[in-house]
Amino acid sequence: MRYTKQVSWVLLVLAAITLLGFRHWSEGRGARTVAKVHDGDTIRLDDGTTVRLLGVDAPEVDSSYTRAEPCGAGSRDYLKALVEDRRVTIEVGPEPKDRYGRTLAMVYLGDVLVNGRIIRDGWAGAYRRFDYPHKDLFRAYEEEAKARGLGIWGSCGRDGPAQKVR
Repeated sequence: MRYTKQVSWVLLVLAAITLLGFRHWSEGRGARTVAKVHDGDTIRLDDGTTVRLLGVDAPEVDSSYTRAEPCGAGSRDYLKALVEDRRVTIEVGPEPKDRYGRTLAMVYLGDVLVNGRIIRDGWAGAYRRFDYPHKDLFRAYEEEAKARGLGIWGSCGRDGPAQKVR
């Protein structure tokens, strides 16, 4: 009986250490909660970091800096439904910041590469001006979305997605 209690305590302590280690590891890899979606290619994390989705070119929404482009609200709403208030992992790109000071990164929701998902589902295009990881894949996603008339390549869904994207 005494031996069983000792083993139970040891297992409990090991489980706690494992959980704490996993949390530390995931935070070290950039796991954060998305606090706000600015538009179809820019998010703000719970630590205040503004992240520009690397390789994504989404239409603009109305702001003090730009005028709204067609489908901008639909693109923003799609990304909002996908990631806002959810935990994501950030992988900073080869060029860590853009000229506006935003972090350039690949954003993962679990095993889903958000950057590719928004392009594949037609709510953004692939950025073409410079090289970045997955560029060829993103261009292929864009061509497929165009061929299928999805998102910005179709009717824009007028009201955008009505519920969380799964």
